[in-house]
Amino acid sequence: MPATHVIANRQEHPRILILDDGKGFPERVQQDVEFSCTLKVVSSLEQVDPSEWDALITNRRHMVSTFNNFDFIHNRVAEHLYIFSVLPGGWNANPGRLDRVKGADQRDDWVNLELRGHVPGNEVRVNTGLDPDLRASLVAAVEARSHQVGLLVPESLPKGVILDEFARGPQDLVLAGALQAPGRGEVWFVPTEVDSLRPWLFAAMQSWRRQDPKKFPGDPDWWESLEWFSAHERTIAKKIEVEVAAFEHAKAQFLSTLEGLEAALSDAREQASVGSRQLLVGQGDPLQDSVRDALRDLGFGVRDMDLEWPENERREDFRITDPSDPTWLVLGDATGVQGNAKGGKTAALQSYVTKYVYEEKPGRIPGMWYLLNREISKDPAARSTILRSDEVAPFASENGLILDTTALYVLLRHGEEIPADKGAIREYLRTSVGRLSLQDAQAWLQGRKGIVSVPS
Repeated sequence: MPATHVIANRQEHPRILILDDGKGFPERVQQDVEFSCTLKVVSSLEQVDPSEWDALITNRRHMVSTFNNFDFIHNRVAEHLYIFSVLPGGWNANPGRLDRVKGADQRDDWVNLELRGHVPGNEVRVNTGLDPDLRASLVAAVEARSHQVGLLVPESLPKGVILDEFARGPQDLVLAGALQAPGRGEVWFVPTEVDSLRPWLFAAMQSWRRQDPKKFPGDPDWWESLEWFSAHERTIAKKIEVEVAAFEHAKAQFLSTLEGLEAALSDAREQASVGSRQLLVGQGDPLQDSVRDALRDLGFGVRDMDLEWPENERREDFRITDPSDPTWLVLGDATGVQGNAKGGKTAALQSYVTKYVYEEKPGRIPGMWYLLNREISKDPAARSTILRSDEVAPFASENGLILDTTALYVLLRHGEEIPADKGAIREYLRTSVGRLSLQDAQAWLQGRKGIVSVPS
């Protein structure tokens, strides 16, 4: 009768190997995590029988390449091992492969999952379902380095192979994720710059326990298991659950509101770009249309004279009136220039007034508004002074106003925010002569704060 044998020195599951890189990696892992399982640090997998182990934690490649005189063969460590791979940030542009996978039916060709290093950039797109602590850890890790290391995803994966992408970075690199392939232990990979491996290993072990509870039984001591909380701990934990649920609800409402507001802001920006913002950047017809609409919005009456003059006999762009003063009239002309203004336009306006008086014989000589947008490529706050004083003074003496359209922009915005102040804005413009700059309008609006309630 043959003898019966049993294993006399069976080790506790999970049985975890840490592959030593010779640079302190095992020490980092054990500082981050207080293990209560079977643990062994090895410098080479040849030092152990892989069949006795469940998982491998490494920051070295777990793919081994050999050359058979014709081609490279890429072999993976023991198929059954669950792997937690920490991707070093210093790998060169072609750091090798993360894994080699084949479909469930085993008929498809192997697909190599290649790693790429030294990819510049820091923008990261994170899976919305990722735990908030893991998300924060991952974003901080990506921002901590100028070049990224990650997985290049093939156009298609074999049947049954699942890549759970935790985050994508520049050039669509998968910076962290979990890989499941038929008949293999799951592979997790994260950047080495994460501040602590503990929450990542905790999440990986939870996933592995669901797949293989025999190898990963129960929650080790370093998992804070609700199952064995004291009554006091359970009371506090329930309160935490309530607060977290309330926070998540408020967060969802906030994100929904924020999304709606950002969409509204995008629409408003688009409207402004073809509307009032032309007062800051426009020339030609777009500027004239924007000036006309702004004056009408403030309550002025505006005749668009380009619609009335013959094409080859145009004069002033606008005839502007104010219902608050029925006898008041100005002839206006809007011009946009890349540089600064020239004095010739004021002389042209004076000639238009002469023709108007000759033809209309009004009881009151109209004023003149030269509505000017200049140095349009510059920030409005950094633009130079409108014309020289010796050019402005003669124009002002004939009831002329050179109105910077940037000043009209801020006055219009104030009037839209506080409609009751539109009458005061019209009076301010009606009684101004000479030169009215952006700084003049801002100073006037600052003075209005003591009279009306101005939104911040």
